[in-house]
Parts: sequence; C-alpha cells; structure tokens
Amino acid sequence: MAEPRTFAGPMLRAAARTHPGRVRANNEDVPLVDAARGVFGVIDGIGGHAGGEIAAAMAKDVIVQRLARPLGAPADRVREAIAIANNEIFKRAADSSDLAGMACVITLALVSDGRLTIGHVGDARLYKLRAGGIRKLTRDHSPVGEREDAGELSEADAMRHPHRNEVFRDVGTVFRDKDEQEFVDIIDEPLEPDAAILLCTDGLSDMLPGSTIAHIVRQHAGSPEQVVEALVAAANDAGGRDNITAVYAEMPLFADALAGGAGQRLTPTEPAGGNAAQPDRNAMAMPAAPAHVGRARRAARAVVSSRMTWFAAGAVVGVIGALALTMYVATTQVRAPRTLIVAPGRTSSFTSITAAIASASPGDVVRVEPGVYREVVEVRDGIDLVASRPGTVTIVASADAARPPLSIVGALNVRIAGIRIEAEKSAEIGVRITAPEATLELVEIVGPFRHAFALSPGSSISVRGSRIAVTGTLLAVPDDGHATFVNSILMRTATTALSEPAISASPSAHLVLRGNVFNGFGSDIVEGVTEAQRAQLVGGNTVVAAGRGGPGVSEPAAGRGSSVPRSRTPRGGR
Repeated sequence: MAEPRTFAGPMLRAAARTHPGRVRANNEDVPLVDAARGVFGVIDGIGGHAGGEIAAAMAKDVIVQRLARPLGAPADRVREAIAIANNEIFKRAADSSDLAGMACVITLALVSDGRLTIGHVGDARLYKLRAGGIRKLTRDHSPVGEREDAGELSEADAMRHPHRNEVFRDVGTVFRDKDEQEFVDIIDEPLEPDAAILLCTDGLSDMLPGSTIAHIVRQHAGSPEQVVEALVAAANDAGGRDNITAVYAEMPLFADALAGGAGQRLTPTEPAGGNAAQPDRNAMAMPAAPAHVGRARRAARAVVSSRMTWFAAGAVVGVIGALALTMYVATTQVRAPRTLIVAPGRTSSFTSITAAIASASPGDVVRVEPGVYREVVEVRDGIDLVASRPGTVTIVASADAARPPLSIVGALNVRIAGIRIEAEKSAEIGVRITAPEATLELVEIVGPFRHAFALSPGSSISVRGSRIAVTGTLLAVPDDGHATFVNSILMRTATTALSEPAISASPSAHLVLRGNVFNGFGSDIVEGVTEAQRAQLVGGNTVVAAGRGGPGVSEPAAGRGSSVPRSRTPRGGR
C-alpha cells in the first residue's frame, strides 16, 4: 500500500492515496498527481497475471511524457495523451501472448487558467465539490453506469449490481487514431476558487455513495492528505472488494467556503447535464419595510438622493470591485509552464543543463537535446528534466567531482525522464535525492558507482521502466523514506563478492518492488526487514543470483504468482 502523499502547486493543494483493498493481493491502480502543472489522474489496470499493472504503469508513463510538453489546447493534449497510451498498450499486448487483453481505464484532469479539462475512458470517476453540493462530472462507460446515469437504477442498486465491473470502453484493447473524437470523453468545466475535485477508481465509488464521499470531504476539507486517507479507510471498512485509489485537489477558498457555514449544504446533486440545481434552502428573505417612515428615514432618503453621494458611493464600489476582480484573477489563474530547451553547440537559449535549471521556475520543463553533458546537475523544486529522445542524453560525472552527477533537492516534486547517468571513474553516488517526491522514468545509471542512489530521511523516489547497472548497491532507504522500483532492470556489474544487499531498509522505511529483474546481487535482495516482509517484497520480481549462470538464467523470486484477474469483460476487444 502507499501512504497518502501531499503535493502543492501554484494554486492547488492535492494528495493521493492508493491501497490494494481487503480482497486482492496486488494493486493495479495508479494515481497521477502533478499539482505544479495542474495534472491529476487515476488509472485502473485490467488484465490477468501482471497485465493490469503493466498497462496502468505504461499509461502513466506515456501521459506524463505527453503532458510535460505544454503544446496545444488542453482538450487536444488530454485526448492525445490517452490515445497514445492506448496504442502503446495495444502494441505491447500484441507482442506478448502473456499480456493479451491487458488494458486500463483512465480519468485524467488538466487544470489551467481557472478551467478544468477532463479526459475520460472507462468507469473511474471525477467528482466536483463546492459548498452547494457534489457532482459527478464523468459518465461510466459501463452498462450498469449508463442505467444509473439514465435514472433506471438508483445509486444503491448500481453499487450492488452483479455486473457493475463490466466496461464497454477501455484503453488498450483496440488500436485508436489519436484524433478519434468518439474515444475519449472530453469535459470542459470552470474550476472556481472555492471548488475541489476528487478522482477515484471504482474500488472507492462502488463502496461509498456520493453522500458519504461528500460527508468525508466536509469533515477534512483543508487537509487533502486527511481527505484521501479517510476516503480509502471508509472504502476498506465497507468491504474493500477492489483496489482503491483517491486523488483529491482543492482550490484555496474551498475550505473557507465550508467553514463559513455553507458546508452544511455539501450534499449530493445530479451528475453533469442533469436537472437544474435546487434553490439554496439556507437563503433568507429580507423583511418588508414598515409602513411608518419617520423623519430619520426621510433624512436618509434626502442624503441618498444627492448626486454627490451617488458619485462617491459609485467610486467606492468601483474600487472595491477592482480589488475583488484582481484577487479573483490572482486566485484562479495558474501560471502556464514553460519549456526550456538545452542544445549544446547549437543556436539555443541554453547550452548547459545547469543554466536552464537556474532560469526555470516550479512547473517548468527543461528539455534536453541529444548530447553528452559534462556537468554536475542539481534539479530543484518542481522542475522536470526530460530528454527529447530517451537514451540520447548523457550526464557524465567528471573524475574530480565531489558531488554526485545528479542531485534532486527542494520542497516540490521533480521528474527525470530519459536521462542517462555515467561515471568515468569510481564514484560514490549516482543520484542524490532530498525532495518529497522524485520520479525517474526510462532512466539509466551506468558505471562504477558504489551506490546508485542516496536517499535522505523523509524523501521519496519512484523508479519506473529504468536500467541500473552499477558496481555497488542500489540504495539504503532511511527512516520515513519511500522507495518504489517498478518494471526496471537492476544489475550489479562487478564480479567480486558483495557483502551488502542490493537494498537496505530502516525499520520505518517504505519500500515497493514490483516487476523488476535483479541480476548479480545474490538471493538476499533486501536487508533490514523480516523474512515475511522480504518474501512479500521480492515476490513478483525475478532474481538472477550471482554465480548461477549469469545474465539470462532467471529464477522467479519466492512467492511469485498470478495476479487476481479483474471481473471486467470489455466489449469490442481484440
């Protein structure tokens, strides 16, 4: 399971929580949160064995890569990201009989300039909350969901329907054109300064009715991490029959609107496109003026009838209105992220990665053109470092460098994608992380590094689809540190005996290992955990023990087994 994580962007505060539930051993759900860019999503994998998890992880990787490029209108960006993810999953499944039929459902939200753009395929959901109520903005692509939205089934009947998990539209089972209009539902909605959004998989919405969701949000508004924690706990208490994921983000005035008394009106309302909202029952009518009007009232009318009085009052109202408009614009506009291009030896604003990062702000993307960069790079506070083509950008640590070739620091989340890290001579550390969340995707760390990563207490690293080939260990996970390795190749290249395990974990560390290949580290991959914890962590990975035939002779780790298949039965699949 994953602890709730809090993310802060220029305007939105957000948190995400995912949990396998009480029935399933694996978790095919993937949350997506990038508050600095206003990107939020939930992805729910479909498919037996490891197919669902792989499809969900692939979809996240593709979506993050596409949305890192702020090119095009929001609706086009969202539609294209989901379509590209669909086709990558389709091609991967076509190449492997073990992955046949794997797919996922996606609900994706992009917040920009006070607008909410939603891309939706499947039966995950997005709710919008304000003081006046909660609305489901998406429509389930399922027979049961259609009947619920049409009023043929009540919410309670839909939640307990035996076919509630069947979907007729998914991401991955049919090849799609990226411009296909009927594939991705696109919803455009204003996102007011006093609004919040909740994205969730069916593991939550099948367990909790809208009234319960609204009640939990009302109780914990102002603390996104408490909102998602309470929602997931409530879904588990209700049975936890499926994986559960909640992604919640609120605008600055949402909690204040509830605290001002309007919170008592946070009750379920109709889905988007339904009947008109009901009148505000808490509104009070002003009493009628009395029949008798004394001299004081007549004097007041005389003052009000003065032209000068009206002029002064108008000026005051104008000033107040201008200030209010300024404050409203300031609280609703999200600064558009920039993309800074690095191209050595070419006509470009930046010829070094360091110079581009120095000019970047949180939410910006530093895109690096192919080349070898001999510099020590420090990525900070919400800046993404992305290779224009994965694997073509190499950062080389010089022999006399006292610091690691790459450091990730600051109080905001950072993403590194498609970058290769090398060392010419023996070096202590490849990447140092002192940040709340560092995500490394399609990254390579190669060379004589004693440790691939160094993680500070309280920091977090997520490594996906990457290749690590070092002479030493991977990392030590400190107290309150988080480390996740998914679908990566993790190798020790030295031929000498290694006295240390690949990963050592402190008692309060959080570690997730899934779908990786460990090669050359020996059988004890993880140190500092109990035997039961080690079996759970290593299970689902492949371990190639040192001295047991070398690369290419794989031994499934103890405890590895098939995932529980989803009960969904997509129509129109391959």
